[in-house]
Amino acid sequence: MIEPRLFSSTGRAALTAIGLLMLMACRDHKLDGMSGADLDVYNHGPDAIVVVQVDGYGGPRANSYGGGGGYCCVMVPNVWRPGLTAQVSWTSDPNSWMKLSDMPDNYEKYYQRHGPVTVPLERWADDQACGFDVHIFPCDKVRIVRSCHTTDDPRYQVSTDLGEHKKAQKILIDHIKEEIVCPMPQTAH
Repeated sequence: MIEPRLFSSTGRAALTAIGLLMLMACRDHKLDGMSGADLDVYNHGPDAIVVVQVDGYGGPRANSYGGGGGYCCVMVPNVWRPGLTAQVSWTSDPNSWMKLSDMPDNYEKYYQRHGPVTVPLERWADDQACGFDVHIFPCDKVRIVRSCHTTDDPRYQVSTDLGEHKKAQKILIDHIKEEIVCPMPQTAH
């Protein structure tokens, strides 16, 4: 009688490798000066943000002139130092103002890819080592701040335009498209 084997030697090796990778991901990164932080996205433009990548870590989506957040986790240094940067890329939906009933079946083909953009990580104090907030502005401008203050706190580093709520309502509720014209980059002659 042949005894059935639960796993082949290749299967055992694959399971062992997966287990080791999981243990490495869960290890205590404080020893190497790193820790996990939440990733929040704030959209300061009319096009909805479908997905964000920060140094390869995925992030949440954000409506026009809105926020998305609480995506865990991105690995970051515990202490700020000069020269820290992140690579940010994102996909936007320029037709987010349209009513769902008016969108074509293939509306995803109109998504626009942005980046990667190299963004300096703004200085944070030791007592402000909370999550990272990625602020995406029109014309591919990006700021990344790390703060324990909320966006409506006067101590927060990025001031919000009080008119953004009304702009979001025009797009999301009234379905009025907003056009933004970005300056053309300078070219060498």
